[in-house]
Amino acid sequence: MKRQIRNHGFTLVELLVALLVASVVLAAVATLAGATASADRATDQMGRQQSQLRLVSVYLTDLIRRANRVTAANATKFTLWHDANADGLLTSDELTEVKRGADTNTLMIGIGRAHSQCENISFAYDAAAPDTQFITIRFDVSENGQLQNRSVNACLRVSDEHRKF
Repeated sequence: MKRQIRNHGFTLVELLVALLVASVVLAAVATLAGATASADRATDQMGRQQSQLRLVSVYLTDLIRRANRVTAANATKFTLWHDANADGLLTSDELTEVKRGADTNTLMIGIGRAHSQCENISFAYDAAAPDTQFITIRFDVSENGQLQNRSVNACLRVSDEHRKF
């Protein structure tokens, strides 16, 4: 009677093939995880930029609508007067200046509020100050590597009585 020898293990070739297949699968998973993390970071950054842009747009619109008068306006800045104490007297603490920064790519709103992701900032008015009623702020924002044109349009909501000061 012949004796049968049974192998219960894997050959070296089988182990190397299994290792190669596992390496290819793990490399694909690692590449996919890296790409997903990168896309997540880009999406998060874009969301933050859009949120900041929305916040600045809403703030500017509200600031202009609540103003009693535009005291000065030119191609690089404008100054709004908010008669906070309703006395009809213009004081320096009631003025808010909106201007382009020194680098021309920063939108400065008052003291300490800046939005630096803007390019080509320009201001347009329907009339010269103090008769200005409508203000347009145009700027470009880089989104996904492309420059997008944006604008904020707002009208002062005060009556002619308030504008007489």
